Amino acid sequence: MEKYSEKLLEKKLRERCKDYGALALKFTSSTYTGLPDRLILLPDRTVLWVEVKTTGQKLSPEQATRKKMLERRGHTVYVVDDLDSLALVLVEVKEYAMRYRETQYLGGRRG
Repeated sequence: MEKYSEKLLEKKLRERCKDYGALALKFTSSTYTGLPDRLILLPDRTVLWVEVKTTGQKLSPEQATRKKMLERRGHTVYVVDDLDSLALVLVEVKEYAMRYRETQYLGGRRG
């Protein structure tokens, strides 16, 4: 298996999200440790959380706890550590972006 650095995967994530009209913001919290690295803001107000790791690295116990905490509250949390897991996130980002564009085209704005 080819090894990909966290930096490279984050760069690809940012670039592709931008292509789809989404923002992949670097996220840090002053009150909670272990939260995912990236907050993806999609055009339709959907939020995805992404923890990016170098290939083969695992979540720390604290990160795993925070991931479960967010998921219990209805949030989607991805862990990206290779091109396949990155592709899964980007498929969802693209689908959300396409649905948003369709609703805008049809005049069905949300909120």
